[in-house]
Amino acid sequence: MPSNDTRMSMLASPLTSALMGTVWLYRFPDKIEHEWKKLRSIYLGKTGSKANLPYAGLLTVLRASGATSATLNPTSKSKPPQFLALSKKLPPVHLRAAVALWEQALLQTPVEEISLAYSSDLADLFASVEPEHVAVWDHVRHGRRAVDADGWVWDAASSNLASLVAKTALPVDGRTIALRPDTENNVMVWDTDHLWSNNWLDARPAKDKKNDSPKSAADESQAPEEWKVRRHYAALRVEVAMKSLHSLPVPLVVMTPRVSRLSNQINSARTAWWAPRSPSRPLLCLNLGGKGKYTHLEHTSRLALDAWVRLMDEPVFPRDPEDTEFLPVSAMDLSGEPGAFRALIPFSKSFPLGKGVGLHTVAALADHLSEVTGQDLVRGRQVAKVLSVAARKTEYGRDATLLDDVELQDIMAAAGCSKLRILALYEHQEMRTRMQRLLAYHFNRPDLASGMPDDEIVELGCHTEVLLHRAPELLSHGGHHDQRGALTDALPGLEAEGTGVLALVETEYDAKEWGRQRRAARRGEEGAVDPYTLDAKPEVSRHLARHGVLAQFLTPTTKKLRSKKKEREAESPLEALGMELAADFPGHMAIGDMLRSAGLVHPRLTRAISTGKGLKDRVAHLGLHMRAQLGEKHTHRTEEPKLMWILTAFVPVGEHWETLAYLPADRGGSGGWFNYARAQGLSRSRPIPEGSRGDDTLPRRIDHALFELARRLECGYVLYVSGDSTRPVWPLLSNKNADLLPDDGLTNGRPALPGATLAPEHRPRAVIRTTSSADPSIPVPALFHEIGEDGNENDGDKTSNALFQLDGTDTTFLMSRRPHQMDGKTPSAKSGRTQGRWACDDKEQQAETWYNLTATEIAVIQRPDGDGALPYALTTARLCNHALAWEHRTRHPLPIHAAIQMDKNHPEYRRTIDWEADDATG
Repeated sequence: MPSNDTRMSMLASPLTSALMGTVWLYRFPDKIEHEWKKLRSIYLGKTGSKANLPYAGLLTVLRASGATSATLNPTSKSKPPQFLALSKKLPPVHLRAAVALWEQALLQTPVEEISLAYSSDLADLFASVEPEHVAVWDHVRHGRRAVDADGWVWDAASSNLASLVAKTALPVDGRTIALRPDTENNVMVWDTDHLWSNNWLDARPAKDKKNDSPKSAADESQAPEEWKVRRHYAALRVEVAMKSLHSLPVPLVVMTPRVSRLSNQINSARTAWWAPRSPSRPLLCLNLGGKGKYTHLEHTSRLALDAWVRLMDEPVFPRDPEDTEFLPVSAMDLSGEPGAFRALIPFSKSFPLGKGVGLHTVAALADHLSEVTGQDLVRGRQVAKVLSVAARKTEYGRDATLLDDVELQDIMAAAGCSKLRILALYEHQEMRTRMQRLLAYHFNRPDLASGMPDDEIVELGCHTEVLLHRAPELLSHGGHHDQRGALTDALPGLEAEGTGVLALVETEYDAKEWGRQRRAARRGEEGAVDPYTLDAKPEVSRHLARHGVLAQFLTPTTKKLRSKKKEREAESPLEALGMELAADFPGHMAIGDMLRSAGLVHPRLTRAISTGKGLKDRVAHLGLHMRAQLGEKHTHRTEEPKLMWILTAFVPVGEHWETLAYLPADRGGSGGWFNYARAQGLSRSRPIPEGSRGDDTLPRRIDHALFELARRLECGYVLYVSGDSTRPVWPLLSNKNADLLPDDGLTNGRPALPGATLAPEHRPRAVIRTTSSADPSIPVPALFHEIGEDGNENDGDKTSNALFQLDGTDTTFLMSRRPHQMDGKTPSAKSGRTQGRWACDDKEQQAETWYNLTATEIAVIQRPDGDGALPYALTTARLCNHALAWEHRTRHPLPIHAAIQMDKNHPEYRRTIDWEADDATG
């Protein structure tokens, strides 16, 4: 069947005026600005806080007590709110009471003095306004290829849509499941009869072992440990939001499903919900702060609940007479069947209910969305089915196509070296043996698998040599970081003329145990030390990088590795060794990533790009990645903001590809274009540079980098940018500006796109934005249909890895991505395809991750006049299937992916990870 006869429907549908609903606009008189400023001044005097007023608390009270959406606009310090938007008109007395109670809580009025009769000029002004009933649709700005609206419009529409979705129960797995909206525009399964539950005894039952010895009576009667039979719960939660896609002239409602795993205690939780007695009222979404037994309601949520209790005369937490805290000790225990107060688990950890809802539930939600909106789902037409062309393939983990290529030396020359040296640094004998065998296999010297000497250069195959060295002091974790520089300088084999030096380094790391120790240290437990402060890995990486040596770390195996491939007779010693190492996936990935960091690119990339309807012209492919350095938990407010931005370039050189990267200049050294390996060494040896996305000079600095490369190129170049990180910097990367045309490279006085301010001959030939469905603005694929020759529509496959062009636009495409775990042969690979979690009686399967499809949006923002968008989109999709050290597809095309990996390898990268993020994402 022709490829254009396949359609993909996504978990999104177009919006109409009726669906977006209406709001009541309360336009405040001008004199309210004085009242807002007066209140903020008093708040500063009471609390010492120079922050903005916590408007979110007032909005939460209004949303929950009035069963309405609520948005104030604007909400900056310099521009206090000028109007309030509610989806339901509230009586003036209700409005006044909510504002008065919030104001008293805000100003820390003693509990016994709080009163509805409180004199408040601000509350009086709220109550005096006669609202205007308006359609939300009328406040959306519609263009030929774009939609735009003020922030309150998106929020009001999303709230109305969440209420609409929750009005009708979800039919799935033979059940009719009620959904309840919350105050943050989610809908959630709240009825305990429809929660998912499991315990560890059922999730991981002990396997029967062959043992002829009789069991004793004590063994037979011994009860399982309490933690094994303790029941855990999880719920379906769906984010409902008004969104837009590039070049699509209508707003959309997008649903993003998640598994919300519920905690059995409040300690260290960050997100919680409380259910009012009336089922018609939305759940109150609350934020928590603090650690362990010091967990408390975050200030804004405390204000909201303080006002709620007095406004509705409905206590939130049952309390004993002796309780004096608003959040009593009794509320800390959430064990047993979930009640009116529920919290998300506070950090990612083992749980007897897996992440992900599965394909069947996504399809059920898609049908539900279409039913409640009365609209067809957003669709795309398949334009390319096969995207994986000349992709990396391995034999028992080894990239034979690259390493056995007769032109491998030319590939290395394009990467800036004539041969490779691998410095294998180890601490324990078991790791030494493992490294020795891996290196002997990958570099085609199986005869060396049984023995290599220490501290001697050993010639491997594939134009590579290795030096094994034991370095226990350097590699051991501990507080002796001040000695690691000298220990690194004393290492043998750090430099060699014309040779790229890489390091395969042993490191010990146990994510679960380190997480436990880190939490214990944060709680202040006696003797507890944060293991990340003692971690040798970032220091070793930084010091090796000073010598231009790129470190790739390898952790010891904690369990026996077994290959799932069928055994057969080996045809050569190399294959026999490969079969023995087939299950060492971490080891093979470490070798592959080490070769990626060296910048080795096989000529198969040319075929991947140009096959079929891809780009035929010889061009360089550049990628731009940005990431803000947030510091640890955002606590170091005195630090200057930092911004990691990286440009990579894959440049055709004869039949091969040269890989480059650009480093911005900083206090530690000059910047410029370097070969990929050299750039990584410089990057890792320096701190992350200071800066922010709001820096006015940032676009000009990036344009300068593009100019420096463009004047050296003998061909044009295509620039790929990550929409997740770069959209705020250039106006034309935003969906709302798709109709705008740049004036001399500028839009609204700002550079319109990367390279737009350069001379025409130095500008990118095309600018392509890619955005992953990890961003909730990108809908996930839900259903596939085949259109027959007779025009009839039939159900298609449940999954797809194809490229689809979005209906209604010529320049926006979505690449469906099937997680590679779904292609495995384990029972869990197919979980969720034919049933949801409600119908699954297999408790072991309930504990597994249930995968559904994801997507990457490919928006061809700029291209030459007369060129179609499809060749650029198809080339982008092909580059997503061509990672240098990965056999599966990636979220972003190769140039961006290479930049992201370079960022992740920076020693300071881990500081931006929020190790206690909730585990709700499915």
